[in-house]
Amino acid sequence: MPLPNVISGKTRRCTAKCKARADQCRNPAAFGMAVCRYHGARRPETIRRGANHPQYRHGGETLEAKAERLEMAVFFHEAESLMFALDLVAPGSTRTRGRKPVM
Repeated sequence: MPLPNVISGKTRRCTAKCKARADQCRNPAAFGMAVCRYHGARRPETIRRGANHPQYRHGGETLEAKAERLEMAVFFHEAESLMFALDLVAPGSTRTRGRKPVM
């Protein structure tokens, strides 16, 4: 059985753009997909999701983690400011480097 032909109009054409020619890809789109197999069409069961995916973010940058880190940065900044205001630091000491947290 021959492969589906884009010219006959019976199949969809891949919607990806070819970098070399700057026009639309000439391959037929995979069944139920918008692109061909060369441009990333995959069977849904083969797509890795969650912790199995190589680019999985393991929760180190969740909104809760960012809020907690900001809270601690503000606490240390205020403690440092209080120490300098009460003159509890050694003479010649400087403040910590870096961007100060937005309060």
